[in-house]
Amino acid sequence: MLDLDTNKLILSKPVRRKTFVLGKSVALLSTTVAVMDDGAIRVMTERRPEYWDGLAPLSVCFKVRPSSDGDNFAQTVQRVREFEACFITAELPELD
Repeated sequence: MLDLDTNKLILSKPVRRKTFVLGKSVALLSTTVAVMDDGAIRVMTERRPEYWDGLAPLSVCFKVRPSSDGDNFAQTVQRVREFEACFITAELPELD
């Protein structure tokens, strides 16, 4: 998976994640908020293969900036839930 900010391959693995299925989106399949094994919190997005133009990667992610006021994972999940609300058709159970 490619990091959108650095354009580098991400080698860390998710240890906790929450996935939203974006069934009402034309271009995207899902968005996942994950805590990685290096402690970083990332938002990962997967494009629909039929929407793929062959130039951009199918899956991309970006690192979330740390916050000083609580659980950054929960805050990020809530922000994604609100931001993608009109596209979400399912919210999958959290995985550890």
